[in-house]
Amino acid sequence: MLKKGFWSILPFSAVKHYPHLKLSPAGVIPQRTRRPRPIIDYSFTEVNRHSLPLSPWPAMQIGQALPRILQQIAYADPSYGPPLLLKLDLADGYYRVRLTPEAALELAVVIPGPTSHQNWVGIPLSLPMGWTHSPPYFCAFTESACDVANHVINTPNHPWHEIPHPLETISQDPHLPQETEFSPHIVHPPTTPPRDSQPLGLTDVYIDDFIGVAQSPQAPAVLRALLHAISNVFRYHSHPDDKPLRKQTISTSKLAKGDGCWSTTKTILGWEIDTAKGHLRLPQHKAERLRDLLEGFLQIRRTSRKRWLSLLGELRHMSTAIKGASYLFSILQSVLVQKPTATRLRLTPLVQSALRDWQALAWDLATHPVPISTLVPRAPHYLGAVDASQRGIGGFWVATKYSPPHQPLLFRYEFPPHIQQKLVSAANPTGSLTNSDFELAAIVLGTATLAENTSMQHDSIWCGSDNTPAVSWCKRGSPTSTNANAHLVRWLAQLTRRHCLTLQPVSVPGKSNELADFCSRSFSLSDQEFDHAIQSNFPIEPCWKIVHPSSENVSAMISALSSTMSPWESPPKETPHPIPSGISGRPSATVLTPTPPCPPPPTRSYSCNSSPIVTVGANFLPAKLLSVAKQWEMPFEPLARRWPTWDTPTHASSRQGN
Repeated sequence: MLKKGFWSILPFSAVKHYPHLKLSPAGVIPQRTRRPRPIIDYSFTEVNRHSLPLSPWPAMQIGQALPRILQQIAYADPSYGPPLLLKLDLADGYYRVRLTPEAALELAVVIPGPTSHQNWVGIPLSLPMGWTHSPPYFCAFTESACDVANHVINTPNHPWHEIPHPLETISQDPHLPQETEFSPHIVHPPTTPPRDSQPLGLTDVYIDDFIGVAQSPQAPAVLRALLHAISNVFRYHSHPDDKPLRKQTISTSKLAKGDGCWSTTKTILGWEIDTAKGHLRLPQHKAERLRDLLEGFLQIRRTSRKRWLSLLGELRHMSTAIKGASYLFSILQSVLVQKPTATRLRLTPLVQSALRDWQALAWDLATHPVPISTLVPRAPHYLGAVDASQRGIGGFWVATKYSPPHQPLLFRYEFPPHIQQKLVSAANPTGSLTNSDFELAAIVLGTATLAENTSMQHDSIWCGSDNTPAVSWCKRGSPTSTNANAHLVRWLAQLTRRHCLTLQPVSVPGKSNELADFCSRSFSLSDQEFDHAIQSNFPIEPCWKIVHPSSENVSAMISALSSTMSPWESPPKETPHPIPSGISGRPSATVLTPTPPCPPPPTRSYSCNSSPIVTVGANFLPAKLLSVAKQWEMPFEPLARRWPTWDTPTHASSRQGN
């Protein structure tokens, strides 16, 4: 640090008279594949607490960096080929931003001297790690560089486009993969791209990691603009006063490893992204870390609260790249709720079983990557609603224009007497099941029934329910209990993993859920009478098709309602999906438009003339569900960075002389 000019070390006797001097303890934190990083404890002298809030906190746009990148990849026009990725890392990140002399003294560090009677003081000349205001000050620089790069990319006649950058050529490694075509796992855009769409080309940043996303026609311009922007915000050219060990702004060691090379496969922000196949995976070291964690906890029966919280935090982080994992936290979190003040936690056999569920997922990571399309907002492929009563559950499903044509489905199932008798009521206050449990069972069984009667291909299904707790449990994926709702959500994890689907629950008013309500209370009618009543009161073209839940799904639901931990079943390896037939113009039809029935096409189509399902005014769809779906009639704009600047503009006064 001294040789690079980032710190200065002086005897304590030489600086003790300065009024701004404060001394804090230092330490290091280990890093994978890199030397330990120094970090200072500025809470020791309360420097963090008493620092004036003058730093530009809005400059930190780091929370949405990954969702922004994934959305840009998912919604890119496929006609320009798969998106390419690169990343540039700054060398000596925080130390690129200098401090004032007063701030440097406030952030000083005590260092043991050569003898017990002589101590030294380390004075940072640049932003140190550990000061709470270092990130926003540093992000002000990196975010500005990113904004400048995006401005240049979107300015066709900018002079930087004609000026090569010294690192431009050496950053490209021809050995990294650059696929030219999408695989069968192509990411489908939620709506038809506009006819005047342009190839993808933009940059983003996460603290000091600059990420470029571009399709082939724009890739050279994006790389050049980003390199020039970083070099102009952070000084690139050498200076006579530079220390001999001063590095270039952009890490050349990372460039030598291929980070700055355009590729369809790249590790971005800790995730392995394959844009050609449209997949997100855990990197190998994280996958090994997950297996080691689970193996360690499966061998013990008690643990500290701190270790258990750390485990849940790591599992939450990794669940993004594990299909179905977001629904497997209920039993694990219940350990914290059962004994909220305990410092030692007991891992019961039920908790151990939940950990084995995770272990089964951990060993299937390589064969079950997460499709990027399931991680971004997208239009529904199927719309439906469900309801429950004491006697049973029922509901319906209709296909939208984003899925192959399919006959609308009705389902219902009457609970066996021993399940009905478990419902809590005024006459049965000691029951073990609530109405919300039944409503959640309706959502999950309805999802399973739809999946077994259609050919799911990473589809998005939106389900309306008039029960707020059931909708909340599905959205959060963790009721935090060991009761029936936890087992039902666990079953939902298996369904989403097995059928590669995404469930979006929507809370709807009970009065608008008439058709599902009728299905869940019609058990006095035979199938023939039920069909006649439905066709008369809720006509649709093509007509409704009554389907019955399979015995396998019924058994899984009964086991879940009985709070029985059924064995975890790993789904088969993903099979290739049909390649889409192409892209057409802007959609002009509504989400659900009357059309005559037609046979399913062999491949997906984005044509606006083949809306496959008919709803005759959609008078049976809950109004809220229909209104949410109608939002997808308009083109979707991916999540974007705050533009053109992250700072607050200062408005000039219109009065003269102020």
